[in-house]
Parts: sequence; structure tokens; C-alpha cells
Amino acid sequence: MGNIFGTANKSLDVIDQLVVDKDKANELKAQFYLAELQTKTIPIIDGIHKLGRQTLAFAQIGFYMWAVQKGVDITPELVAGVSGVSGAYTLAKGRGK
Repeated sequence: MGNIFGTANKSLDVIDQLVVDKDKANELKAQFYLAELQTKTIPIIDGIHKLGRQTLAFAQIGFYMWAVQKGVDITPELVAGVSGVSGAYTLAKGRGK
């Protein structure tokens, strides 16, 4: 999923470049923002998305606690495998702000 604000800013730049009448440009920008604000979302999905990195970090801690209790050897390969999930999520989502 790309950066929605980056896409929105590009759209607003296009309005600035193509619309000569400043009042009309401001009206179009206002309509654009209102349409963006009226976008329907699913609260649980938004919550999971916002807590993605934290959830993965807690899952890793939980896994390591379980592994230690069960006597599993914590090897570099195991750490790389478990940490790879959060690394893949970070690559897919992009850098946090």
C-alpha cells in the first residue's frame, strides 16, 4: 500500500498546474479533502494496521518466552527466521513516522 498523503499531494500539485483560476483550484482541493475524509474504514482493520509492528514485537517476545520454557535452543537461524516476519512487514509497510 502506497503513501496516501504522497498520492494526495501529487493530485493537488496537478490541480495547481492545470487550473488557472485560483478560486476554482481551491474549490477542487476542498472537494478532494472532503472526499478523502468521507472514506469509509473498518475500525478493527485500521487498529491492526496501526499496531502491526508492536503486535509482531510482542509475538516475538511471546515466542521466545515459550521457546525458553520448552528448552528450545535459541540459535541465530531461529532468531533470523522469527525476526524475518517483522522485517518483511516493515519492508512492505515502509518506514514509520
